[in-house]
Amino acid sequence: MNPAPDKTVDAILRVLGHLDPPEDLYSTSGSRLYDRITADDLTELPEIQAAARKTTGPILELAAGSGRITRALLALGRPLTAVDSSPEMLELLRGRVSTSKFNPRKVDVGLVNADMSRFELDGGFGCVVLGASSVTLLGRDDRRQLFRRVRHNLAPDGRFLLTVLNADSQGTASDDGATTISALGEDAFLITAESRDPMNGARHVTMIHVSFNEGGTYRSSAYSSDVAFVGNALIEEELVGEGLSILERQPVRIPAQAVGLNDIELWVCGA
Repeated sequence: MNPAPDKTVDAILRVLGHLDPPEDLYSTSGSRLYDRITADDLTELPEIQAAARKTTGPILELAAGSGRITRALLALGRPLTAVDSSPEMLELLRGRVSTSKFNPRKVDVGLVNADMSRFELDGGFGCVVLGASSVTLLGRDDRRQLFRRVRHNLAPDGRFLLTVLNADSQGTASDDGATTISALGEDAFLITAESRDPMNGARHVTMIHVSFNEGGTYRSSAYSSDVAFVGNALIEEELVGEGLSILERQPVRIPAQAVGLNDIELWVCGA
Protein backbone atom coordinates (compact mmCIF):
# COMPACT_ATOMS: atom_id res chain seq x y z
CA MET A 1 0.00 0.00 0.00
CA ASN A 2 1.41 3.37 -1.02
CA PRO A 3 -1.00 6.19 -0.09
CA ALA A 4 -0.64 9.57 -1.72
CA PRO A 5 1.51 12.11 0.15
CA ASP A 6 -0.35 13.71 3.07
CA LYS A 7 -0.24 17.47 2.48
CA THR A 8 -1.59 18.20 5.97
CA VAL A 9 1.20 16.24 7.63
CA ASP A 10 3.80 17.86 5.36
CA ALA A 11 2.53 21.31 6.34
CA ILE A 12 2.58 20.51 10.08
CA LEU A 13 6.12 19.15 9.89
CA ARG A 14 7.28 22.26 8.02
CA VAL A 15 5.80 24.53 10.69
CA LEU A 16 7.57 22.51 13.39
CA GLY A 17 10.83 22.63 11.48
CA HIS A 18 10.90 18.83 11.37
CA LEU A 19 12.98 17.92 8.33
CA ASP A 20 13.23 14.13 8.54
CA PRO A 21 10.49 11.93 7.06
CA PRO A 22 8.32 10.03 9.59
CA GLU A 23 9.75 6.78 10.91
CA ASP A 24 7.88 3.49 11.01
CA LEU A 25 5.48 3.48 13.96
CA TYR A 26 6.90 0.09 14.94
CA SER A 27 10.52 1.23 15.04
CA THR A 28 12.32 1.25 18.41
CA SER A 29 11.29 4.78 19.41
CA GLY A 30 7.93 4.50 17.64
CA SER A 31 7.11 1.35 19.61
CA ARG A 32 7.77 3.16 22.88
CA LEU A 33 5.51 6.03 21.87
CA TYR A 34 2.74 3.66 20.78
CA ASP A 35 3.04 1.81 24.09
CA ARG A 36 2.71 5.09 25.98
CA ILE A 37 -0.31 6.22 23.98
CA THR A 38 -2.22 2.96 24.42
CA ALA A 39 -1.24 2.22 28.03
CA ASP A 40 -4.65 3.17 29.46
CA ASP A 41 -6.79 2.12 26.48
CA LEU A 42 -9.41 -0.39 27.65
CA THR A 43 -11.17 -0.66 24.27
CA GLU A 44 -12.27 -4.25 23.48
CA LEU A 45 -10.67 -5.76 26.60
CA PRO A 46 -13.95 -6.72 28.37
CA GLU A 47 -15.38 -8.27 25.19
CA ILE A 48 -12.22 -10.23 24.35
CA GLN A 49 -11.74 -11.46 27.91
CA ALA A 50 -15.37 -12.59 28.23
CA ALA A 51 -15.26 -14.47 24.91
CA ALA A 52 -11.90 -16.07 25.71
CA ARG A 53 -13.25 -17.21 29.09
CA LYS A 54 -15.74 -19.43 27.23
CA THR A 55 -12.90 -21.35 25.58
CA THR A 56 -10.48 -23.91 26.99
CA GLY A 57 -6.84 -24.75 26.42
CA PRO A 58 -3.80 -22.61 25.63
CA ILE A 59 -4.19 -19.14 24.14
CA LEU A 60 -2.39 -17.70 21.13
CA GLU A 61 -2.32 -13.92 20.79
CA LEU A 62 -1.25 -12.45 17.45
CA ALA A 63 0.19 -8.93 17.06
CA ALA A 64 0.49 -8.86 20.85
CA GLY A 65 2.63 -5.73 20.90
CA SER A 66 3.70 -4.65 24.38
CA GLY A 67 0.81 -6.43 26.08
CA ARG A 68 -2.27 -4.21 26.24
CA ILE A 69 -4.56 -7.18 25.52
CA THR A 70 -2.14 -9.80 26.87
CA ARG A 71 -2.66 -8.59 30.43
CA ALA A 72 -6.41 -9.22 30.22
CA LEU A 73 -5.81 -12.70 28.81
CA LEU A 74 -3.31 -13.59 31.54
CA ALA A 75 -6.07 -13.06 34.10
CA LEU A 76 -7.60 -16.31 32.78
CA GLY A 77 -4.62 -18.24 34.10
CA ARG A 78 -3.97 -20.31 30.95
CA PRO A 79 -0.68 -20.82 29.06
CA LEU A 80 -0.25 -18.10 26.47
CA THR A 81 1.90 -17.63 23.38
CA ALA A 82 2.37 -14.05 22.17
CA VAL A 83 3.44 -13.37 18.58
CA ASP A 84 4.64 -10.00 17.28
CA SER A 85 6.87 -8.84 14.44
CA SER A 86 8.48 -6.05 16.50
CA PRO A 87 11.45 -7.13 18.66
CA GLU A 88 11.13 -3.83 20.56
CA MET A 89 7.49 -4.50 21.46
CA LEU A 90 8.31 -8.05 22.56
CA GLU A 91 11.12 -6.82 24.81
CA LEU A 92 8.66 -4.49 26.55
CA LEU A 93 6.28 -7.43 26.96
CA ARG A 94 9.05 -9.74 28.19
CA GLY A 95 9.85 -7.35 31.02
CA ARG A 96 6.21 -7.09 32.02
CA VAL A 97 5.23 -10.76 32.07
CA SER A 98 7.98 -11.37 34.63
CA THR A 99 6.32 -9.04 37.15
CA SER A 100 3.60 -10.01 39.62
CA LYS A 101 1.68 -6.79 38.86
CA PHE A 102 1.26 -7.66 35.19
CA ASN A 103 1.16 -11.45 35.56
CA PRO A 104 -0.07 -12.16 39.12
CA ARG A 105 -1.00 -15.78 38.32
CA LYS A 106 2.52 -16.46 37.00
CA VAL A 107 1.17 -17.77 33.71
CA ASP A 108 3.65 -19.47 31.40
CA VAL A 109 4.14 -17.06 28.47
CA GLY A 110 5.99 -17.87 25.26
CA LEU A 111 7.18 -14.96 23.11
CA VAL A 112 7.59 -15.44 19.36
CA ASN A 113 9.10 -12.82 17.05
CA ALA A 114 7.27 -13.44 13.78
CA ASP A 115 4.88 -11.91 11.26
CA MET A 116 1.28 -12.70 12.23
CA SER A 117 0.62 -14.13 8.78
CA ARG A 118 3.81 -16.23 8.61
CA PHE A 119 4.31 -17.74 12.09
CA GLU A 120 5.12 -21.43 12.52
CA LEU A 121 3.78 -23.13 15.67
CA ASP A 122 2.62 -26.62 16.63
CA GLY A 123 -1.07 -25.66 16.93
CA GLY A 124 -3.65 -27.02 19.33
CA PHE A 125 -4.73 -23.62 20.66
CA GLY A 126 -8.19 -23.40 22.19
CA CYS A 127 -8.30 -19.67 21.58
CA VAL A 128 -6.52 -17.46 19.03
CA VAL A 129 -6.84 -13.69 19.53
CA LEU A 130 -6.18 -10.85 17.09
CA GLY A 131 -7.33 -7.56 18.57
CA ALA A 132 -6.97 -3.83 17.89
CA SER A 133 -8.35 -4.34 14.34
CA SER A 134 -4.76 -5.37 13.51
CA VAL A 135 -6.00 -7.45 10.57
CA THR A 136 -6.13 -4.16 8.63
CA LEU A 137 -2.35 -3.85 8.85
CA LEU A 138 -2.20 -6.57 6.22
CA GLY A 139 -2.89 -6.55 2.50
CA ARG A 140 -5.28 -9.02 0.87
CA ASP A 141 -2.81 -11.87 0.29
CA ASP A 142 -1.37 -11.60 3.79
CA ARG A 143 -4.85 -11.57 5.33
CA ARG A 144 -5.65 -14.83 3.56
CA GLN A 145 -2.36 -16.31 4.74
CA LEU A 146 -3.17 -15.16 8.28
CA PHE A 147 -6.55 -16.90 8.26
CA ARG A 148 -4.92 -20.03 6.86
CA ARG A 149 -2.38 -20.07 9.72
CA VAL A 150 -5.11 -19.46 12.31
CA ARG A 151 -7.19 -22.37 11.04
CA HIS A 152 -4.12 -24.63 11.09
CA ASN A 153 -3.35 -23.69 14.71
CA LEU A 154 -6.87 -23.94 16.15
CA ALA A 155 -7.86 -26.96 18.21
CA PRO A 156 -10.95 -28.78 16.78
CA ASP A 157 -13.27 -26.89 19.12
CA GLY A 158 -11.13 -23.74 19.29
CA ARG A 159 -12.26 -20.20 18.67
CA PHE A 160 -10.68 -17.33 16.78
CA LEU A 161 -11.46 -13.93 18.34
CA LEU A 162 -11.05 -11.12 15.83
CA THR A 163 -11.87 -7.44 16.22
CA VAL A 164 -12.65 -5.46 13.08
CA LEU A 165 -13.15 -1.76 12.36
CA ASN A 166 -15.72 -1.52 9.57
CA ALA A 167 -14.32 0.73 6.85
CA ASP A 168 -17.77 1.03 5.26
CA SER A 169 -18.97 3.10 8.22
CA GLN A 170 -15.90 5.35 8.51
CA GLY A 171 -16.96 7.96 5.95
CA THR A 172 -17.11 8.24 2.20
CA ALA A 173 -14.40 7.95 -0.40
CA SER A 174 -14.29 11.75 -0.63
CA ASP A 175 -13.31 12.13 3.03
CA ASP A 176 -9.72 13.25 3.57
CA GLY A 177 -9.50 11.87 7.11
CA ALA A 178 -9.02 13.95 10.24
CA THR A 179 -6.40 15.56 12.45
CA THR A 180 -6.53 15.78 16.24
CA ILE A 181 -4.29 17.26 18.94
CA SER A 182 -4.20 15.75 22.43
CA ALA A 183 -2.14 16.28 25.58
CA LEU A 184 0.47 13.65 26.38
CA GLY A 185 1.57 14.33 29.92
CA GLU A 186 2.29 17.79 31.28
CA ASP A 187 4.97 18.85 28.81
CA ALA A 188 4.05 17.20 25.51
CA PHE A 189 1.26 16.82 23.01
CA LEU A 190 0.42 14.45 20.19
CA ILE A 191 -0.85 15.32 16.72
CA THR A 192 -2.60 12.42 15.02
CA ALA A 193 -3.37 12.82 11.33
CA GLU A 194 -5.18 10.34 9.11
CA SER A 195 -5.33 10.58 5.34
CA ARG A 196 -7.27 8.25 3.07
CA ASP A 197 -6.36 6.80 -0.29
CA PRO A 198 -9.53 5.06 -1.57
CA MET A 199 -7.91 4.20 -4.90
CA ASN A 200 -5.38 1.98 -3.10
CA GLY A 201 -7.78 0.93 -0.34
CA ALA A 202 -5.59 2.40 2.38
CA ARG A 203 -5.45 4.79 5.32
CA HIS A 204 -2.21 6.49 6.27
CA VAL A 205 -1.87 7.37 9.97
CA THR A 206 0.85 9.75 11.17
CA MET A 207 1.62 10.54 14.82
CA ILE A 208 3.72 13.62 15.63
CA HIS A 209 5.04 13.83 19.18
CA VAL A 210 6.06 17.30 20.39
CA SER A 211 7.74 17.62 23.79
CA PHE A 212 8.91 20.82 25.50
CA ASN A 213 12.22 21.35 27.27
CA GLU A 214 13.14 23.87 29.93
CA GLY A 215 13.35 27.34 28.47
CA GLY A 216 10.47 26.81 26.06
CA THR A 217 12.36 24.90 23.38
CA TYR A 218 10.83 21.77 21.93
CA ARG A 219 11.67 18.65 19.99
CA SER A 220 9.48 16.67 17.63
CA SER A 221 9.35 13.11 16.36
CA ALA A 222 7.06 11.67 13.71
CA TYR A 223 5.91 8.13 12.98
CA SER A 224 3.60 6.65 10.38
CA SER A 225 1.74 3.44 9.60
CA ASP A 226 -0.38 2.26 6.66
CA VAL A 227 -3.69 0.54 7.36
CA ALA A 228 -5.86 -1.31 4.84
CA PHE A 229 -9.20 0.42 4.25
CA VAL A 230 -11.45 -2.63 3.80
CA GLY A 231 -15.06 -3.36 4.65
CA ASN A 232 -16.20 -6.20 6.87
CA ALA A 233 -17.84 -8.00 3.94
CA LEU A 234 -14.48 -8.46 2.22
CA ILE A 235 -12.76 -9.63 5.41
CA GLU A 236 -15.56 -12.14 6.00
CA GLU A 237 -15.27 -13.40 2.43
CA GLU A 238 -11.54 -13.96 2.86
CA LEU A 239 -12.01 -15.62 6.23
CA VAL A 240 -14.66 -18.02 4.92
CA GLY A 241 -12.48 -18.76 1.90
CA GLU A 242 -9.83 -20.14 4.28
CA GLY A 243 -12.22 -22.50 6.07
CA LEU A 244 -13.33 -20.31 8.98
CA SER A 245 -16.83 -19.08 9.81
CA ILE A 246 -18.24 -16.32 11.98
CA LEU A 247 -20.29 -17.90 14.78
CA GLU A 248 -21.09 -14.72 16.67
CA ARG A 249 -20.74 -10.95 16.25
CA GLN A 250 -20.60 -8.58 19.20
CA PRO A 251 -20.40 -4.78 19.21
CA VAL A 252 -17.35 -3.41 21.00
CA ARG A 253 -18.01 -0.60 23.42
CA ILE A 254 -15.67 2.36 22.86
CA PRO A 255 -14.94 4.18 26.16
CA ALA A 256 -13.84 7.40 24.44
CA GLN A 257 -14.30 8.41 20.82
CA ALA A 258 -11.08 8.81 18.86
CA VAL A 259 -10.05 9.52 15.28
CA GLY A 260 -11.13 6.64 13.05
CA LEU A 261 -12.60 4.64 15.94
CA ASN A 262 -16.26 3.70 15.69
CA ASP A 263 -18.31 0.67 14.67
CA ILE A 264 -15.91 -1.97 16.02
CA GLU A 265 -17.08 -5.58 16.26
CA LEU A 266 -15.71 -8.69 17.89
CA TRP A 267 -16.12 -11.77 15.73
CA VAL A 268 -16.09 -15.20 17.38
CA CYS A 269 -15.02 -17.62 14.67
CA GLY A 270 -14.60 -21.36 14.37
CA ALA A 271 -13.26 -23.81 11.82
